[in-house]
Amino acid sequence: MNSEWVYKELGQKIRERRNDLGLTQLELAQKIGLARGSVANIEAGRQSVLLHQFLTLCSVLDLDPCLALPSPNLESEEQIEMPENVRNAVQKLKKISGKIGSEKS
Repeated sequence: MNSEWVYKELGQKIRERRNDLGLTQLELAQKIGLARGSVANIEAGRQSVLLHQFLTLCSVLDLDPCLALPSPNLESEEQIEMPENVRNAVQKLKKISGKIGSEKS
């Protein structure tokens, strides 16, 4: 299964959130303990992210990890290859995240 789309979508969400917070790639890199080049590669979808890095990024960016997950509802060739159980798990996490977010409001 081609996983490239997962990292591209994740990278786009990280870049958007970083920009929303007014952080440079260097500032984010320093906060998460990576090189600026790694942040650039993650944002471009060229570098995979380990689970602990993903959680650290979400924490520093104040980004709900469920919202950072790729959307299985988008219709691209690669996403169609996503196993149904994975697609279902992502959808459940997003539903749970939405319920928790509405309870906080």
